[in-house]
Amino acid sequence: MRDFLKDMSERKFCAWAFVALLCLCAIKVKFPATDYMLSGWPRVVLFFQSKAFEDIVGDLLTGLIAAYFFYVVINVIPRIRKEKQAMEVLNRLAGSVVDSYAKAHWFGHTMAITHVNLDYLRLESLDRMIEEVKQDKPSFGKLKCALFTAHSRYSDFSSTLGLAASLGSERALQWLVLTDKVRLLVDNYGAHPESEDYDSSHVFGSARREIDDTAADFLQYESALIGFMESLQFCVQEYLEQTRNWMSPLQANDPSTVPSDLDSNGTPTAG
Repeated sequence: MRDFLKDMSERKFCAWAFVALLCLCAIKVKFPATDYMLSGWPRVVLFFQSKAFEDIVGDLLTGLIAAYFFYVVINVIPRIRKEKQAMEVLNRLAGSVVDSYAKAHWFGHTMAITHVNLDYLRLESLDRMIEEVKQDKPSFGKLKCALFTAHSRYSDFSSTLGLAASLGSERALQWLVLTDKVRLLVDNYGAHPESEDYDSSHVFGSARREIDDTAADFLQYESALIGFMESLQFCVQEYLEQTRNWMSPLQANDPSTVPSDLDSNGTPTAG
């Protein structure tokens, strides 16, 4: 009941049906008229208490109430069931990237979405991860895990727009924005700097002690890898923010729902 009453039009339909029910009860009960009404408006009282008025208006109100009842049973309940099923699919798909990031699951891209932990889609969990990314605390491995899963699931995001559209135009727009953030994240796939002598453990791990970290080639590799990580960090942050918006929709004119792009340096472009 609460699910479909979230919609303004459904609340109006329900309110009108409730008013019709009250009117029907008032007509059938036939409340006694006061002496003032009997003396002042005798014909009006006679009209409203007549058998013809009761039959005609009562039947109309009964028809309206019955129509609303069958509307709920035939249309609303099956629609809510389908919307819940569609939302579960979309939530699991959106949660697959979040799950890989949260767990640093290197094989998250091979995991079926039925095994995704939806607890990570709770607003408090998403807020915690967003804050972690903003404060430059995520490990390079967690960002790479999110990238691998996004790359694996990008085609799924693109092909489920129709499913999101079945939930309404606003939901479809939100899914488009979320898919756009997946695309921006996937654009980093294959952009990992390569070196024959160094890897990420030499920059972010304990292997740094084993090399000369003042060598020109290492500094060049380190700069490229840090730029790559910053790009990943920015894209993962935007994806997490839009996932939060998906789980707790914002107003359509909220600036955070506007897609953005990256330039060659991994920073947002203007306009």
